[in-house]
Amino acid sequence: MFSSRLASLSRCSARRSTSVLHGATSIRPRFYSSSSSSHKRHAVRSLLAKTIVGATTVSALGAVGLYYTNEDARHVMVAIQRCSTAGLIGARVALDYQRTLSKEYASEQEYKEAKRQCHQRCATRVLEGLQSLGGIYIKLGQHVSAMVYILPPEWTDTMAVLQDRCEPTPSDQVRQLFLTDYGHSIEEIFEEFEWQPIGVASLAQVHRARLRSDGRSRLANDGWVAVKLQHPALDEFCKIDMETVSFIFDVIKKAFPDFGFAWLVDEMRESLPRELDFVHEARNARLVTQNFADDIKHGRTALTVPQVVWARRRILCMEFVDGARIDDLQYMKDHHINPAQVSAELTRIFSKMIFLHGFVHCDPHPGNVIVRPSKNPHTKYNFDLVLLDHGLYRDLSDEMRVDYAHLWTSLIRGDEDGIRTYAKRVGGTDTYQLFACIMTGRAWDTVTSADLSSARSKSELNQMSEGAMEWLVDIADILARLPRVVLLLLKTNDLLRHVDEVLRSSSTDDHLTYVIMGQYCAKAVWLDARQNILDRIAAIGLKWNLFSMLAHVWWNYYSLALILWLYQQGSSWSQALITLLQSFSKAKKIEERQPLKKSSL
Repeated sequence: MFSSRLASLSRCSARRSTSVLHGATSIRPRFYSSSSSSHKRHAVRSLLAKTIVGATTVSALGAVGLYYTNEDARHVMVAIQRCSTAGLIGARVALDYQRTLSKEYASEQEYKEAKRQCHQRCATRVLEGLQSLGGIYIKLGQHVSAMVYILPPEWTDTMAVLQDRCEPTPSDQVRQLFLTDYGHSIEEIFEEFEWQPIGVASLAQVHRARLRSDGRSRLANDGWVAVKLQHPALDEFCKIDMETVSFIFDVIKKAFPDFGFAWLVDEMRESLPRELDFVHEARNARLVTQNFADDIKHGRTALTVPQVVWARRRILCMEFVDGARIDDLQYMKDHHINPAQVSAELTRIFSKMIFLHGFVHCDPHPGNVIVRPSKNPHTKYNFDLVLLDHGLYRDLSDEMRVDYAHLWTSLIRGDEDGIRTYAKRVGGTDTYQLFACIMTGRAWDTVTSADLSSARSKSELNQMSEGAMEWLVDIADILARLPRVVLLLLKTNDLLRHVDEVLRSSSTDDHLTYVIMGQYCAKAVWLDARQNILDRIAAIGLKWNLFSMLAHVWWNYYSLALILWLYQQGSSWSQALITLLQSFSKAKKIEERQPLKKSSL
């Protein structure tokens, strides 16, 4: 599925069939009786045997290690149970893969089907284990569900249920949580409290309630609120869970040096403390509201952020907002909401966050974005997009924000030189073709042909999944080296792409998403370059070369903005103008960001 240029980076045999890489229907048969295949089967058996040994020893070693790091004996018993569960699941999964991959098959199709069934069996086993363990194990599963650029759909689709279907906390523990954290009973705070949660996630659950009359004045919905409650068990077992997961990943890393997903543990260590502090989440919600305040006031956005009423570390009380998940197409049909417009507006909102504000919501899965008929009389939209769960945000430095905009501008244009330059600056990688495929979810040929706006077919998605498995080691190596903030941007991008494809499935419009993103990327690059030049003019006065630079970056921005606008028109005359503009601008590229240096003054 990747192009022949990308295939040159492969660690596999140069004799690998290129027909699969380019999506041809003919497939070269596997000759399992060859000495090369026998060697591969032996390597697979050896590799998986190590997995089984490692997985079965995790239980005992993990429990012993944790015994000396936890003072409470009951915690040690919990650690033993959790390590045992993880070890047993790992052993069963490894054994299943060993049996499946070491068999001989009559055809390539039979082999693929056996592997697909094995993926599904193992994903189901792991899902059941994660659900039984709960807590941060659910978060791990959610990470897996978002890794569509690496893992086959049997894994990502199976884990997708973990986004909003988890076990609720019992009511007696909910009562105790209020007494411990708020100092009052539920009955003292609320006039009504619905004990059945309206949503349960890995870290928290949400209840609908109604404030007592003295607290309703600040809300316009007669005092109805959503009460987010952290699962109390997290306080007790979060440290154990993190140590257990860390130990398991360490064992895997030692058994398989090429295992490149240890960064998952590092990312969870950094993100979890923020996500578990609901006071921090309340601050994020208020800040993103401030960033969009002018757009909201003048009706330029459909974004709505529920008003925060009060917050404690483990309890968050906010305005209740009714609606449906953003992927509920039937709801939109019933309320005469255009899914294509919803997708376009979601792209605008997150493009502003990433490329202009530099303050990004990093968990926009469908359960965290609600659509409803508009409540804003000033907006031009007939719908609102309600953004929930503000625990996981990242700040982007100005340099990262602008470089990331440069990278996406290059990807949209199919500018290989720009992709090479900014892949290095953003991701620190020289393997820019593979990095581009990870970012876009498209083949390298599609990227270089500037055709990102075309819809991905089912066959292309299957080819991407199969190719991702072949390139797993290389992809894992890239991900392991990326800055943590870039990893979260990739996750955000993948979640948004998934939502976009769901919404566009009911529309014939294939162009809008990348056109909108390109407009904000170009604006970010223009504003940064303009400010850079104006700073130089202020420092050394107006010079001809500075005026020329300003004219150059002005042309780059407005010509690209015009091309993107023409692209939306979709007519023959607009296509002719696009061709003319592109030929005129062929030698002109947006320059790299040049910081003001003292030596230039």
